Amino acid sequence: MAILTRRAACAVVLAAALTLGVAAVVLLPTRAQAATSAFQKEREWSTGYLGKMTVRNDTAATMTGWRVQFELPAGTSIGQYWNAELTRVGTRHVFTSLPWNGALAAGASTSFGWIAAGTGSPQVCLVNDVACAGDDDDGGPDVSPPAIPANPRTAFAGPTLTLLWDASSDDRGVTGYEIFSNGSRFATTTGTSHTMPVPPPMLFTFGIRAVDAAGNSSPFAIIKLGSLPDSDPPTTPGNLRLTGPHDGHYRITWDASRDNVFVAGYRVQQTGTVSGITLVGDTFGYGVSRGYGSYLFEVRAFDSSGNFSAPAHIGIAVDPPPPTPTP
Repeated sequence: MAILTRRAACAVVLAAALTLGVAAVVLLPTRAQAATSAFQKEREWSTGYLGKMTVRNDTAATMTGWRVQFELPAGTSIGQYWNAELTRVGTRHVFTSLPWNGALAAGASTSFGWIAAGTGSPQVCLVNDVACAGDDDDGGPDVSPPAIPANPRTAFAGPTLTLLWDASSDDRGVTGYEIFSNGSRFATTTGTSHTMPVPPPMLFTFGIRAVDAAGNSSPFAIIKLGSLPDSDPPTTPGNLRLTGPHDGHYRITWDASRDNVFVAGYRVQQTGTVSGITLVGDTFGYGVSRGYGSYLFEVRAFDSSGNFSAPAHIGIAVDPPPPTPTP
């Protein structure tokens, strides 16, 4: 597998310089009903967070052990951890059950946690070699983010301000909403509103995004309390990289863009056609489940005023393997 820089992407992709075996990208696993694993940031601060991963047995029989593995973005590392054994294999973090919490009855769950230095969330998460969010009916992982919360609005009542929005939709189901103020998360909820004291008289930009069990997040729905003209675009997403395949999907990751007001999300475009995926996180999963070919991706950040950054590019080409020799 090769990763193509912005300058070299078009020429190298068209030359099909990458060769991968068919088994690595075309054969998807059968639907597995073994376990799911859900990630949550229980506490968060400017330089890190307290993470919690909950493992659930979705089979009809007792599960005798579990293993959760994932990658963390550059700049994020794990210090203290508990309720599991941790092994680091390259960029992978592999947590395995302990003798006292590995056996899970049908429908039972357990959790482990850690303290992270850095704000990056787990990526490419697998539990017992299956996608942490579980497989869909076709055996694929969940890479589709929820829809953006619609109709964001405010309601004032005496000394309180309530942020409200309409429920988002998702192919697997929305698990909650995260609320940001001027770029930092300050609240989470499973409902469609959040009440707080009226803020002081200054410019505020609130962002509300929906999240699902796989950690996919929608673009931000924006609420502004006062605003100034904003014509400055975000910075270009940096350090695009490609990992995989995992369950027949590659994952594109990048370093977050910056903006003078609020980065509302990222638009991913594939070989000249908008993919239909507009997301706020720093990852994008793309399935290569049929055939072979060359793919060029473009990622652009946009802010709360609709200004778009310059594009960043990455490409991949998948060629069939050599023919099987005749016995």
